[in-house]
Formats: sequence, C-alpha cells, structure tokens
Amino acid sequence: MEKYHKTDVAPVEQENERDENYRADNPQIDPTRTRENYNIIKRQRSYTQFINDKIAALNLPTKVRKDAVLMCSFVVGSDREFFGNLSEEEQQQFFVDCTRFFAERYGEENIVSAIVHMDETTPHLHLNLIPIADGRLSAKTLFGRKELQSLQTDFHAAVGKKWSLQRGKEGSQAKHLSTAEFKAKKIVEQANGEAAHRLRSARLHADDIVALANSQADHKLQTAQFHVDELVAEAQSQADNAKAQAQEYLDGVIQSVENEKAKPVPKRRRQAEEEIALLRTENEALRQSKNISDRDRKDLFEQLQKAERLDKGKEVAFKMVSDMLSAYPEEFDVLLSKSRAKKSGTSPFKSSSFDRGGK
Repeated sequence: MEKYHKTDVAPVEQENERDENYRADNPQIDPTRTRENYNIIKRQRSYTQFINDKIAALNLPTKVRKDAVLMCSFVVGSDREFFGNLSEEEQQQFFVDCTRFFAERYGEENIVSAIVHMDETTPHLHLNLIPIADGRLSAKTLFGRKELQSLQTDFHAAVGKKWSLQRGKEGSQAKHLSTAEFKAKKIVEQANGEAAHRLRSARLHADDIVALANSQADHKLQTAQFHVDELVAEAQSQADNAKAQAQEYLDGVIQSVENEKAKPVPKRRRQAEEEIALLRTENEALRQSKNISDRDRKDLFEQLQKAERLDKGKEVAFKMVSDMLSAYPEEFDVLLSKSRAKKSGTSPFKSSSFDRGGK
C-alpha cells in the first residue's frame, strides 16, 4: 500500500489513467498496448475533485491538515504464470473479485478508481481509495499494522483461495514494497528472465555452431585422407614401375654376361687373354651390379615407405633409379654396348684372323 498527500494525487491520476500519448519513465510500459487498459470503477470527476467533494461531505469540525493522507493506493496482481493459465474473461473476473473485496470492506463510495493495466509486464490492478473511518479522514487508523495483516488474511480467504493463490507468510517481518519498489522489482525480474532466456538461446546457438564446425572438420579430414591415399597409391605405383624397369635392365645385363660366358674359349692365346680380361671386367661389373641391386633394392624400399608418408614417392623413386644407373657408368656402358652388339649381330671384340696357311 502507498499513501499519498494532496500534491501527489494528480501525478498518480496521470499515471493510472494514461493514454497512448503518456510519456512514461517506466521502461515496462508498452505504449502500443496502453489502449488495452480498462477501468472497473471510474468517476466522472478528477481524482482531486472527487476527494475534495467526499471530504466536504464529512462536515469535519476542523480543517484538513496540509500533510494529511488523502488517498491510499493498492497494487494487486500475480506472476506471469498465473495469468498465463487464465483466459481474458477469467483475468477480468479476477480483478472484479479483487475490487469487490475492497468495496465491501472500505465502502464503494470511498473508492476513487480501480483500473487494470495491461500494458506492462504482467496485468495488475491499481485501486485508489480515500481512508475514511467512522466519518473521519484517518489513514493511520484505517491502515495500521494489525489492519494490514488482517487485510492480507481476509483477502486470501475471500479471493486468493478462489483463484488458488498462496498467502504470504503470516507474521513475516518482510518490508511491504511501495508502488515504485514493486515496479522496480518487476523490472528486475523481467530483466533477469530475459537475460536467462538470451543465455539459453546463446548456449543453444553455440552448441549448433560447435556441432557444425565439428561436422565440417570431419568432412575436411575425410577429404584430406582421401587425397593422401590417392597420392600414396600413385607414388607406390610409380615406384613399382621404376623398380620393375630397373630390375628389367639389370636382368638384361646379367643375361648378356651369361651369354658371353657360354661362348667357347678361343684357342689362340692373345685372343683368349683379351676375352679373359673382358670376362673379368664383365664379371666384376656383374658383381658390382648385383651388390648395387641388392643394396639399392633395400634402400629403394625404405625410401618408398618414407615417400608414401611425405607424398613424394615419384621424385624419390626416380632419383633412386637415376643414382643406381649412374653409380658405375663405365661398367654399365660396357654391358649396354655388349647387349646392343649382340642384338645387332656384330661382335664388340676386335676380330682376329685364323689364317692357317701363313706365309
């Protein structure tokens, strides 16, 4: 409950009876919904005029003091969940029941106004009345501490139970909020609710972003793995081809040497010595080639394994073959010449005459 003096009445009326043009300091007020506000009790006079007329009719023996309380105001409402479960008609009936309770307790003729505000966070009733008791103006007598406690108990019995509302704790030492404090409390509650909603939305949005990022990362990883597998397969194929070519060349060299070894030994000493020397050379070349082949095959396999991981199989394989072919260029040239001469039908050795007649 809030108590108002003479100078407070007009501002309260402006705030209670506001229209769409009212400039509000209260951020809870939504001007686009102000037209939805409605009166349960509305006088044809201003608040001040109605109060003055009522006081004049009392025929008080003394003049009303300047600091006298002329109007007491109550704000009646509940939380958003309560009103969310009521239809529009049920909401109106709830506020009618509240107004009827105050009219029966303090006299309908003393009620200045009863107006429901629908343009704030939750619907609520502003009920203003003149504190008249036993023909006298006395807010102190009418609304002492015991009377306010009794008011809460009786209001719950007459209205609260009907609408399944819980009464506040009886005998509580909690401070009763003023209208301004009540509205400030509602603003804080609304802000906290909106902040909690935004936080939940932000968390959901963040979870969606993380899930999307993880999905994209998995897709990119799978694509990268696919490309790596392709590169490794290509490098392996190229390395296998290079190894096969090198083996084919070495096999040709070995076969050429074997073919030469199968030829009959010449009878003449000089020719025999020349062929023996050549065979030794070719035999050494063959031995060196075999050693190179055995060693380089092992090195080539190890290098190919590294190349598969580094996606450099092609370059490494070709380099190893080139190194192997260039390790002993002279020996390979001799063997290569021998092989080519055999295929062309000419002998790589100097020809010797076997003239048996002589001079």
